[in-house]
Amino acid sequence: MAEPARYFRPLVQHRNSMKSAKSHIEWTVEGARQARANAEVEQGRFRKAISPIIARGISTKSKLAAAFVGHKAYDKQLSKVAQHMNRNRDAFSRYTPRQGDVVVSAYFKAGTNWIMHVCHQICYLGEAEFEHIQDVIPWPDAAEPRFWINVHDNTVRQTPTGLRVIKSHLPASQIPINESAKYIAVTRDPKDCAASAYHFFRSLVFGAAMPPPDVWLAHFRSEEPNFGRWDVFTDEWYRLGQNENVLFLCFEDVKRDSMGAIAQIAQFLGVRLTNEQLERVAHLTSVKVMKAINHKFYPARQSRFTDPNGKIIRKGRVGDAPTLFTREDLDAFDTHWKNALAALSSEFPYVERY
Repeated sequence: MAEPARYFRPLVQHRNSMKSAKSHIEWTVEGARQARANAEVEQGRFRKAISPIIARGISTKSKLAAAFVGHKAYDKQLSKVAQHMNRNRDAFSRYTPRQGDVVVSAYFKAGTNWIMHVCHQICYLGEAEFEHIQDVIPWPDAAEPRFWINVHDNTVRQTPTGLRVIKSHLPASQIPINESAKYIAVTRDPKDCAASAYHFFRSLVFGAAMPPPDVWLAHFRSEEPNFGRWDVFTDEWYRLGQNENVLFLCFEDVKRDSMGAIAQIAQFLGVRLTNEQLERVAHLTSVKVMKAINHKFYPARQSRFTDPNGKIIRKGRVGDAPTLFTREDLDAFDTHWKNALAALSSEFPYVERY
């Protein structure tokens, strides 16, 4: 059987077009939709008949190799995917946030879609409608930014509040911080991030070739995981939390009091919501409602193994990690992040929170 990494070549049909990620170019919303449609055709071809068989073959081969070399058997495929996901982490060197921009930078699987949807609804006073979230919110540092509306497209500024949302997974050091824009950063217990990411990547990227949970957890705390290190992200944004135009949130706090968090975000953005508008935003961004429109948030295909019916809005709950990982592995994971934050001289209260 061919090397597993051979099949982890996400969206190769855009190889030439994505050279544009290194320079400022324009594309329309229609162009973003077409790019996603092209990916659906290219990556979806033969999926039902062939891709699951290939994925199971990769999984079997990796398991056999792991019996001799351990986690290293999965390194190549994990590294290849991470390199692809991280390839535009310099995106904000080509765009500086300006007046009206609301940059929502959440760590990977820390409630990104939830918080950016809350912000988007606030921008529209609870009346936002869209066919797909990628049509209305740009993501400059995405692996495939052309699947999203262009960050330079000014049509998305035509909101009742004059505000528009920009998505990111970047730490503060990789986003220009200025007084013109506003920034909302979100972190989450990294154990739950890893658990949510496992289920998401299994449906979006790996399929049956998904590495075992213990391998995934080890990769999640590596030096170059998908979308960067949790400790660096959390520490950098936490340090800026006292800035007037930076709001630092923990997923668990938002989950505990969603209505209060929505009101807090609206106040931070300078938007006065009526009680009716506040309740509408809370309703539209509830897990129940967002699960019902999962297709409006689920990304375009990322590989031949992408499940078109996968879930991006899954549980959204606190403390899900023990259902996937062993207690021993989670204890080691906690120790790793406590030590990593200490090495950064971070004041983020990991022990108290997680």
